[in-house]
Amino acid sequence: ASNAVAIVCGPPIMIRFTFPVLEKLGFTPEQMLTTLEKRMKCGIGKCGRCNIGNVYVCRDGPVFTYAQIKDFISSEY
Repeated sequence: ASNAVAIVCGPPIMIRFTFPVLEKLGFTPEQMLTTLEKRMKCGIGKCGRCNIGNVYVCRDGPVFTYAQIKDFISSEY
C-alpha cells in the first residue's frame, strides 16, 4: 500500500474499527483519511462543541488523517 490512500467515511463505530484493519493491510496512519462530524454551534472554534481530543472539527477539519486523531479516536469519537 505504498502509494495508496484509504478514505473512510461513515458512522463513528465503523470508522473506529476500520483503521486497525487498514493498518494490518499495510496502510500508514498518514495514508488513512476520514471525515469527522460533530454538531457545531459557532463554526469558528470558539464554543468548543465540535472539539474532539485536541482538534476542532469546524476549524481544523472536517477531513483528518488517522495520524492526527489516532490518540483520541476510540475514546472520544
